[in-house]
Amino acid sequence: MIRMAFGALRARPASFAGLAAALFLAVSAIAMFGSLIAAAATGGGSDLGAIGGAFGEIVIIMATFVAVTTLGFAVRQQHRELALLRTVAATPRQVRRLIRCQVAGLTLLVSPPAWALGAIAARLFLRALVDRGLAPAGATVPAGPLPLLLATPATALAGLIAAAFATWRISHGPPNAALVETAAPTGGIGRVRGGLGLLVAGGAGALCRFVAGREPDEAAQGALLGALALMVALALLGPWAARLVVTVIGLPLRLARGAGAGGWLAAVNLRGHAHRLASAVVPIALLVGLSTTFVAVTATMRHAAGVVVPEGDIWLRGVEVAMLALFGTVATLSTLVALTADRRREYALLRLVGATRRQLVRALAAEAVLTALTGAVLGTAVAAPAAVAFALAVGGGPVPYVSVGSNAPILAGAMILAVAAQLGAGLRVIALDPATTLAAP
Repeated sequence: MIRMAFGALRARPASFAGLAAALFLAVSAIAMFGSLIAAAATGGGSDLGAIGGAFGEIVIIMATFVAVTTLGFAVRQQHRELALLRTVAATPRQVRRLIRCQVAGLTLLVSPPAWALGAIAARLFLRALVDRGLAPAGATVPAGPLPLLLATPATALAGLIAAAFATWRISHGPPNAALVETAAPTGGIGRVRGGLGLLVAGGAGALCRFVAGREPDEAAQGALLGALALMVALALLGPWAARLVVTVIGLPLRLARGAGAGGWLAAVNLRGHAHRLASAVVPIALLVGLSTTFVAVTATMRHAAGVVVPEGDIWLRGVEVAMLALFGTVATLSTLVALTADRRREYALLRLVGATRRQLVRALAAEAVLTALTGAVLGTAVAAPAAVAFALAVGGGPVPYVSVGSNAPILAGAMILAVAAQLGAGLRVIALDPATTLAAP
């Protein structure tokens, strides 16, 4: 089983790049904040331990979420191989064990460099905390390896939770159904996943209602957790939500069929491949949604009457959103690049049946813009309930204060990142010789 797991990693390195990057960031960040907790235990003060614990909790949640997204993509790339294993008598437990071995192997592989980065980052972060009066002047990071070593099993646990979600569909149901689905995907998400998504969405709504009645500082943390919960719901219901949004915003391109095939092809293609679209837009929504929530919460708190915001909280919130944005950026880049590269046979077939390079470039550009817009819309929808709940909590009414100057760079940056990643990978793919691409295994 271990040999098969590493064989898949060698055969499809691009499919696992996003997962490897997410696990690397998780080990680094957990090692960093674990070192802060160790510093607090050796005389660094209780505030330092609270900071390390709060940030570590967010990291584990984010690592699990991003791992679910990136691992789900990697599993879908192996869907045919896994389905064939089921048909030749591999049990569901063996399939799940194969994916768990892949996660564990990647975690061990990325851990040594991640430990080094985490140790360096812990010292730099602690120095910044001391300079801003958030930690005692004599606080130091202890030299013991325990925080670094504990980061690996903590990250592996997040990865194994992700594996349980990612392997649910392929490891349940009859083997022949799994094989048939590889040839003709149904596009559905299943009753269990759909029901769980609706349940999480309802829980996130209840959390947002709870946030509306809390004190500003508690409400700020609750709003971020509410946005995270809504992101989980979006990940579960992604194919439904993405198809709905792209159907609406892609309507002009579908109606303009006679004006050129590129835009029409992009709109129809995205609408017809809901799972693939969801894989692309959820990381964009993650980047937009969490960053927008933070900006809206901070701006609303600053402009609410009678609310004084300590600069040290604002600084820590900035670090928190930067960390969340980093996870979102990694997920966005790795998923879009790998997803586009995996469609090389599709583009090659279009070239052989008469599509010109110019038509493919036009379709690719339209598809990249539609994907980015869909992710931005879904991310804004994720941020809105949490921001409204926080606005109610600080007594400023249901409308949060949103600065165009602060929010526009987030939306523009996320969209530029998504379009550049997808367009760059696509241009490289369509430049390949189509006959050679189709003949390749």
